Amino acid sequence: MTKDFFDKTEQVEMNLKKYQLAGISFLVINVAYVIIAWWKMPPVDLVMSKMVYGGFIIFIIIILILTPLIFYGKKLLVQVLTFIYGGRAIFSIYSIIGGDVFPAVPYLLPCVVLTFYLLGRAAWNWL
Repeated sequence: MTKDFFDKTEQVEMNLKKYQLAGISFLVINVAYVIIAWWKMPPVDLVMSKMVYGGFIIFIIIILILTPLIFYGKKLLVQVLTFIYGGRAIFSIYSIIGGDVFPAVPYLLPCVVLTFYLLGRAAWNWL
């Protein structure tokens, strides 16, 4: 009986390592995402720049809130985020194929796809 208990806890620890990797990667990749988006941002007027930079700040705050939750293994959150990032990847690919795309999308797509993979790997034990 104790052997079964230790086997189960060992599997949780192994799965928790995937969540920890996904959490750290989520933070790093999204910071890179913000830097790339900021770099490729076309010039905007003063009123619009407040909106854009405010959006960047809100995005960073959300990332900072979600990272510890992913790191500690909140499975439902990770599954929901996996679907969101999968949808973002599909929409970005569709936009690139359609041709009417924001200039940064080709540079940001690898960040979105990698985040999707790492979150899915933690949530459903992908390879």
